[in-house]
Amino acid sequence: MALKLKPVAVVRNGVTERPEDWDGVKSKLIFDKELVQGLYELGHFKHIWVIFGFHKMRDTVLKIHPNRDPANPLVGVFASRSPTRPNKLGLTLVEIVSIRKNIVTVKGLDAFDGSPVFDIKPYEEEIDYGQASTPRKST
Repeated sequence: MALKLKPVAVVRNGVTERPEDWDGVKSKLIFDKELVQGLYELGHFKHIWVIFGFHKMRDTVLKIHPNRDPANPLVGVFASRSPTRPNKLGLTLVEIVSIRKNIVTVKGLDAFDGSPVFDIKPYEEEIDYGQASTPRKST
């Protein structure tokens, strides 16, 4: 049986072209009103993981230069954060700015306006902190 994803929210930030730096971008995650109860106590966290769709991306490229920079060595898409993935899913850790009713405002989400949000998960230090963050050296 195939997994079917249904968006829980949509990104609203006015961004239609890739900015120089995503860190300063503020985005509103507009949740379906019937899901508001799922946001209960989310304000206890400073950061959340956002799982979203690269809805403008059509191509799948299996080998890429990270950050579109030919000076970076060629790697497979699964060894990168490239949006040219087979399933067009993005995962970004963002800072929570505010939560009001069904709108969660975040900072640093690298998603274009209109991107579907499939899930969010709180950043939990005891689970997420200290995870391996750099690639192992090839031998």
